[in-house]
Amino acid sequence: MRILLSGSGILFSAALFLLILPYTGAAAQGVREGLSIACSTAIPALFPFFVLSGLLIRTGAVQWLGKWCAPCLRRVYGLSGACAGPLLLGLIGGYPIGAQAARELYESDTLSRTEAETLLGFCNNTGPAFLIGVCGSALCGSVKIGILLYGIHIVSALLTGLLVAPHTAVSDTAPKQTLPPRLPFAASLVQSTEQAGCSCLKITAFIMLFSMLCRVLEAADLFSHAPVFCAPLLWFLGAPPDAAPTILTGLLEMTSGLVELPHTAGRALLPTMSLLVGFGGCSVLCQTAAVVKGLSMRRVLYGKLIHGLLAAALTMLVQVFFPLPTPVFCSLVTRPIDRPTFLLLLFSLFCAIFSSKNRHIRL
Repeated sequence: MRILLSGSGILFSAALFLLILPYTGAAAQGVREGLSIACSTAIPALFPFFVLSGLLIRTGAVQWLGKWCAPCLRRVYGLSGACAGPLLLGLIGGYPIGAQAARELYESDTLSRTEAETLLGFCNNTGPAFLIGVCGSALCGSVKIGILLYGIHIVSALLTGLLVAPHTAVSDTAPKQTLPPRLPFAASLVQSTEQAGCSCLKITAFIMLFSMLCRVLEAADLFSHAPVFCAPLLWFLGAPPDAAPTILTGLLEMTSGLVELPHTAGRALLPTMSLLVGFGGCSVLCQTAAVVKGLSMRRVLYGKLIHGLLAAALTMLVQVFFPLPTPVFCSLVTRPIDRPTFLLLLFSLFCAIFSSKNRHIRL
């Protein structure tokens, strides 16, 4: 098996080299665009939260927050109170702040491996700055739509946690975990800033990589086959075939796909946007893998797939049963009520799964 995987890696690397070789100009353009995206969008939004998360962990603020949140997390998700910090940071900081916080708590022996890997399944999310500022204001022309998307994003993340969380609650008599020593503020600030700088470099590298891949695939005219690969998603979202290349781009590199989405998605704009933001794209998955070394990525992938589908379904439900906050976009993004029964059945299925999974958790 190991030999087979090694051979597959060699073949994939050779195929990637042969693909890029004739399109070095497109590859260079993709790198420039990725660097521009990282410097203008990702780094300014993420760096402050990277520093903040490091400060909260090293100064002991996460431990204090965990004491207040322990009963709720234990009964709902079967996790200890120390998981509250990464979960909160993941909901307000953006990718991959929550994942890095979970890994740091695992390395300091505050979280067990099982807890850290479970938490990775739903604590790694897009922050309000991106959803409200970029998706809402910049792309949809409405801050209210951005707030709506962010609310759906939070609900989807918390529901996803019910699927990836343990089947049994943490016992009240569980042995106390080893708490990391609290550092002085000056030392915490220096270490947090250094760690934030390293994390930003890794994120920039992956954004450039997947931006380059998107440009090379576009230059090779491989995106012309996107409707075939994206057929199930097009049906689920009710999106036109013209949106397939944009969706495929977003599945590789989220920001690049979202920028083009308003021009191609038509009435499926908001559900498609929720799907891409919830999943995060391959670039975000690689960014997450870079900051959680030593922990399994299985639950991350599982959780991101569930999160994206849940967010899209919830967005469609909201559009069917409630008016959008901005009349300007009603004609553009409101889906025709052609599949309400399907959506209700889908939502009922998820509710049944949640109920079955958590009926034995003590409330």
